[in-house]
Amino acid sequence: MNLEKKLPLWNELPTFDIYLDQLLDITNDYVSPVTGELLTKTMMHNYTKAQVIVRPKNKRYSRIHLAGAIIVSLLKSVFSLDAIKKGFQIELNHGPSEDVYNRFIEMFNQVSSQNDLSEALNKLPEIDSKAAIIQYEAIMAVVFRLKALSTMEKIVKK
Repeated sequence: MNLEKKLPLWNELPTFDIYLDQLLDITNDYVSPVTGELLTKTMMHNYTKAQVIVRPKNKRYSRIHLAGAIIVSLLKSVFSLDAIKKGFQIELNHGPSEDVYNRFIEMFNQVSSQNDLSEALNKLPEIDSKAAIIQYEAIMAVVFRLKALSTMEKIVKK
């Protein structure tokens, strides 16, 4: 699995507030090529209603919302919203949102850039906390799922 487009780090996300349609476009631009799925308005409303992602202020979304939307979009096919919410709570107790998000994205980009997943397993990133271990294991679950789907698709096409 080799991503053509790396997922954005915190400082690459817009610094100004955006509307929901813009958040969806940006999130889908990055995540849809990876997952094959689109984030919708209904999904985003469900994530804020379930308090997985904080509610926007005056219908305006900031970096924290966009970062949350990117991560939830990646994880939702493997984990329940409740598990994602618990994971967010654990992570945010171990550092600022920017640091937690960047660590997740850096690990995801590193793992997903490996053509052979055994390389990813042998090249573990420097993991300095239990929170980082949770992130790494969640990333590996997503990547293995995507790899399995890709392999099935190749087999079916033959």
